[in-house]
Order: sequence, then structure tokens, then C-alpha cells
Amino acid sequence: MNDPHVVALNYAVTHGDTIDYGNAEPLDLDEPEFRLTVADRKVRFEFKTHHATEEGARDSLADYIRNWEFDATLTYGSPDSFRLQFEKAEIIDRNPTPGVTRIGGRLEIRGTGSARLAVGVSKYPSPPSNMSLNSDIETMHHRYMGFRARHEPLESMAYFCLTMLEDPPWGTKSGDVTPSDKRMVKRDKAARKFRIDKAVLDKIGHLSSTRGGQSARKREGTTRPLTASERHFLDRAVKAMIRRAAELECAPTGSLPMISLSDLPSLEGGPEPEDMATD
Repeated sequence: MNDPHVVALNYAVTHGDTIDYGNAEPLDLDEPEFRLTVADRKVRFEFKTHHATEEGARDSLADYIRNWEFDATLTYGSPDSFRLQFEKAEIIDRNPTPGVTRIGGRLEIRGTGSARLAVGVSKYPSPPSNMSLNSDIETMHHRYMGFRARHEPLESMAYFCLTMLEDPPWGTKSGDVTPSDKRMVKRDKAARKFRIDKAVLDKIGHLSSTRGGQSARKREGTTRPLTASERHFLDRAVKAMIRRAAELECAPTGSLPMISLSDLPSLEGGPEPEDMATD
């Protein structure tokens, strides 16, 4: 081609057997650099800007897709609830050689997930506009997804994510305080930095350290398994922490609302966190 131009990139929504997008309403978004349409599990990014190669066009969408998948899988609580699989590029020649006809594009198709579907949703997840990721946030997300896939106990996953907020590089450096009050100071600073009520962080720390039955982190918790409401609280609280970290990464100087105990499920009752989570 003399002057190749990527008109659009096409992807497919892939998922596991816990979710069904078969009846989801189409999604149509007008972004500064492209128009996004989603229908019948097909995703099309039509570019407003110029990209001469498929590779360059795909690179320009990498963070957008990464954030979209992160938010959707966190919402639905399953690592395979929403993924975008590249299918093909639409490429034209803006300066074709006279008499030569070319049809651009490359097709790349793999499997599209299980045919056994469970929970239907009415709409596709919208791409988030207020989140950015870093390696620490992705690590917390990975640990949470490991729990949801039953690869790790809830208690150890929750405590790990709590310490990720409290420890460097986000928390207090080890030389700032004495060992006896280091954890308390770190938690205070984390609560202020992430705009999460310290009572929420204290409750996460208490439940993940002193409960759990056979999966307890400490001996004292082996005789006190988590109740259904405590499991539900920890599940949603961890998701709230991970989301808040991504929101702060996106807008470190912005004003974020405080996350308090009233924003989370009551400890008086609630479904098990293995149920599909959609909030």
C-alpha cells in the first residue's frame, strides 16, 4: 500500500460459562479518538485519528482495553467474565495505485469461550473513564481473581490487599515510625490517602486475621469461621479498595468521596461472595 490507513479494529467479547451477553443492549460511545460500538458480542473501534499500521492502532487501544477488562472482571467477580479478543483490522489505501485494487485487513480468530451460559446481563459493561492501573493494582486484582477462582482463601487475599495499601510505595516507609506503632500509623496514612474510613480498614484487618476456620491466617481464627455476612462484607470491601486504588492512580490530586462502612454490606446478613456480583 502507498498510504495505508487503519479505519477500524474489530474484537469479540469472550467470556466463561458464568455470564451471558446474548441479550445485552448495544453500546455506542463517541470517544475523542474513536467511535466504539458493541453489539452481538462484537466490538468495533472506528478511528478518528490516523494509524498507518495495525500494530500502532492496537497499541493505542491497549490501556483503554486493559482498564475496561479490569473494571468489568472486578464488577462481575470472575476473571473470564469479560475479555476482548482481537479479530481483524480494516485497512485502506488512501493513495492507491491506479488500476490496482487492494482489500486490506488481517483476520485473527480463536475460540470464543464456553457454550454453556448461566447468568444473563441486560447491558455490556461500560469502559471506565476514572481509572488507571499500575503493577500493584494489577497484583491486587490478580489475587482477588485467584480467590474468586477458589485458588486462595478469602482471608489471606483480603489481608494481602490491605497490606498493599498500607505498605510502600503507597504507605509509610519503614524508617518513619517505631516497630510498635508502625502498622497503626501506616493504616492511618492509608485511610487518609485513599479516602477510606479507617473503620473499614480496621474491620478488614480484624476479620481477615481473627476469623477463617480451616483457612484462617492465624491459630486464633481456626475455631471461628467467617459467617456468610462477614464473607460478603470482605468480598465487597476488597473490591472497593482495589477500585479506589485505580481511581487514585487516575486522579492523584482529585477529590474522591469517602468510603465508609455504610457504603458496604451490613455484617448482619448477605449472600455468599461466590454469587454473581454486579455492583
